[in-house]
Amino acid sequence: MSDHIPFDIQSEIMKRLPVKSLIQFRSVSKQWKSFIDNPKFIKNYHINHTNPQHHLLVHYELDMVQTYTSIIDNNTFPQQKFTLTPPILLSLLRGTLMLNSVNGLLCFCGRCGSLDSSTSMVVIWNPTLRKSVGIVIPIPKVRHIVGFGVCPDTSDPKLVKIIVDQISSMWEVEVFTLSTRFWKTVYMGAPFKSCNLMWRQVCVDGVIYFRAYDDIGVRTNFVLSFDLKSEKLGEVCLPERLVHTSVLDMAKVNESLGLLEYYDEGDVRVCGVWMRKDGANKTFSKIYTVKVEDKSSLYNIVLGFRNNGEVVMELMDDDNYLESVIKVYKPLSGHTNGVGINGESFSVRSYMETLLLLDESESIIY
Repeated sequence: MSDHIPFDIQSEIMKRLPVKSLIQFRSVSKQWKSFIDNPKFIKNYHINHTNPQHHLLVHYELDMVQTYTSIIDNNTFPQQKFTLTPPILLSLLRGTLMLNSVNGLLCFCGRCGSLDSSTSMVVIWNPTLRKSVGIVIPIPKVRHIVGFGVCPDTSDPKLVKIIVDQISSMWEVEVFTLSTRFWKTVYMGAPFKSCNLMWRQVCVDGVIYFRAYDDIGVRTNFVLSFDLKSEKLGEVCLPERLVHTSVLDMAKVNESLGLLEYYDEGDVRVCGVWMRKDGANKTFSKIYTVKVEDKSSLYNIVLGFRNNGEVVMELMDDDNYLESVIKVYKPLSGHTNGVGINGESFSVRSYMETLLLLDESESIIY
């Protein structure tokens, strides 16, 4: 940019540039670096950027090695894919679980050191910036789950830990805010809901949703919510059909909360995809059924969704029954296309390029 252009015009141009260009431009001048590094700019850039580049992150095991492959999610999909080098903090985890992907940040959780360690750690990673931060979490002796999200008002990453003491029938909910490095208790008392909480989660518009169920008598499915702004628990009303279904999962579908209902049609395992619609009632509607008829149809698993709504699936490898392959299912035609990835223990999340964590140095918070 010319020195003759007023800086306020330069700044307006920078607001519209992709993340990778901004990272390069930080070395142009101290003024540009100060502007790009400003927490206010980082927050507003994410909120106001209208067309961020989306990627699909595939986490899997290949030859006993944890592997992270990113695929650019545009009209070239899946030609532009590359293996990511994970941050050192991720290599410290054992039994690694990908919790969530929110606003371009990926969140993983695992044990520190050996699998029987009494300490776990959450790693928040921005793969675009190659920045990460770890939060050490002492594991309570009672059942607990950890959720991850980003507050929509502040763009501040947050963790929520729900501790369930089944002996005393008490719940405790704690929230960790990255900017303050502080845990605080936001709820302590009787169970919000009598149910078993699952680690599977989705974050939409600043609300983390958790799968839950009660298997006393007839199995009953629940979805609990935690609002990152109000820091309060809630419950999502499910369609009657899904309350007692035997296999129910969750995913983000078209930036909305989605439910995945698995059932059999003859010899074929199918998946009904339900999506929560906006509006006062926020009801769920079934938008289509995923049906892949092949010899391994009983092993078809929906892992996630592309930015255009196509379904990312794990299917048994026809040439090697010890491995699975990733394929993309097109709901309109029912056809599947491979993406050239095979392995084991797959998880998939969509993420976009973001400046969040730009002001963080790679560190572990105790």
